[in-house]
Amino acid sequence: MTSRDSSSIYFKEKLDVTPFVEYINQKNLELSSNPIETPYGVVDKITYFNVFIAALVRLLTVKPHMNRFIAGRKFYQRKTIDVSFVVKKEFTEEGEETIIKKSFTRDENLWNIVSKLHKEIGMVKSEKVAEADDVINLFASFPNIIVNLAMKFLDFLNCIGRYPEDIRRDDPMHASVFITNLGSIGVRNVPYHHLFDWGTNSVFVCLGEIYKDYIYNPKTDEHHERYLVEVSTTIDERISDGFYYTSAMNKFKEILNNPEELEQKLTNYPVDQ
Repeated sequence: MTSRDSSSIYFKEKLDVTPFVEYINQKNLELSSNPIETPYGVVDKITYFNVFIAALVRLLTVKPHMNRFIAGRKFYQRKTIDVSFVVKKEFTEEGEETIIKKSFTRDENLWNIVSKLHKEIGMVKSEKVAEADDVINLFASFPNIIVNLAMKFLDFLNCIGRYPEDIRRDDPMHASVFITNLGSIGVRNVPYHHLFDWGTNSVFVCLGEIYKDYIYNPKTDEHHERYLVEVSTTIDERISDGFYYTSAMNKFKEILNNPEELEQKLTNYPVDQ
């Protein structure tokens, strides 16, 4: 298996996110009267999606194998956590879509991450072109034969570790994780998404709609109302092993069940070798 897509493995799980939802609801009540100042702006509201992104940033920090990629049959470890996702400017069939890519350091807390996301999403929805779109539009402006030759050359540079930093920085396919928020359009049963052979993205996550349901507890012989969400994950299996992936999934559940810990910056975290 030499390509990223042919090396894909797939996970899907229905998660109990009741503590996650309750935390966000309570925190938004507090923020409405006591917003938090950050170096990147004021945070007066948080959403499921941007806290979910913060949880993924924390996961890739404490599970650094998940932030690896393979190019030219060599392993690489990213120094930052780069997240790409799609934003729809209007929730209509004709609404324009754009891709945002944001880079985070491993020690960032929830408030810095949220304020960065709010700022970037606000710029996109105010009609300013995202930097990731600049790269796509640049390539689209040339004839197909030129684009094909350029992509082959860039792919070669990627294989030998010489990909241009100015392009890589804004290319959404050169990201730690690509996320699609299908919950924003009411999709509960999320599909699996393939990985792209272009770029270096090793993890693709589909997030479904959060909804209420009754879960049976055999210990008490009772049904309890809980908040649930379905998440599918596609991973390049070459970056680690099955035991590590399972451990990472369990850690992600732990992070979602203790979202208040995201408010603190990490001072100690593992460094991948």
